[in-house]
Amino acid sequence: MISMRKVLPLVLLAATTASSQTNKPLPDIESLRARALEVNKATEAQRERYLCRIRTETIELDPKGNQKKVDADEREIFFVKQRQITQTVTHNGKPLSEHDAKKEIDKVKKQIQDAEAGKPNEMGISQAQIVKLIKLTNERRVMINGRPTILFDGVGNPQAKASGMIEKAVQAMEGTVAVDEATGHVQDTNVHGVRDVKLAGGLLANIHKGFLLHIITAPRNDGVWLVQEVWGSGDARIGLFMHPSYRFHQITEGCRLFDVNADSAEALQEKH
Repeated sequence: MISMRKVLPLVLLAATTASSQTNKPLPDIESLRARALEVNKATEAQRERYLCRIRTETIELDPKGNQKKVDADEREIFFVKQRQITQTVTHNGKPLSEHDAKKEIDKVKKQIQDAEAGKPNEMGISQAQIVKLIKLTNERRVMINGRPTILFDGVGNPQAKASGMIEKAVQAMEGTVAVDEATGHVQDTNVHGVRDVKLAGGLLANIHKGFLLHIITAPRNDGVWLVQEVWGSGDARIGLFMHPSYRFHQITEGCRLFDVNADSAEALQEKH
């Protein structure tokens, strides 16, 4: 039988520790934002060491919101010059045909070329973009996975300088942002669009009100924070491409150390 004399001091110690965390002054918002962006920049460089396998389920919806089509894809992702490179490996549980696999290699080469040239990715929103452009309010301390975390409400900041479709979309968002207090890593961003976003009056692009994006990251054993899960939904038109109403769920199934040679997309394909 465990003696209560031994247990009670441990309980009191845990309670005292939790109380001290609660009573600790909250960090300055702008200082924490700057720290989070600096940490994210360093993390982006560390992510280039990893090759990750992700699984995504995408559900296309009809105009009434009913399920129309479901696709399941497995992809491998890695990073070049802080830009995510994506290659589809299987579609709906089946390996790609030789023709489609060749098309994927060509896409990977193009993504790498764009990354090396420093071209921005206009097809994805990052946590860093959200933290940089959104107005952070209502700061409070919470516990997430046993770690003290600073949680904010976020609203679009009309004073923030935004360029391009993605940054304009961030300005139309509201939601919450969570920053791990000990490390400064962005742990969770959960935002949704509160108004339509148009580029060139809607001629070049149009993202409709109600779009949603939820990104969760977590640390690996070596301390590097990687994306674990992503949820999203919405509908949009970018250029000549129509993106019907959809929702998706992405899970990172595993990551391993990997050194990518920007000129050898074929070698990546051979590893599958």
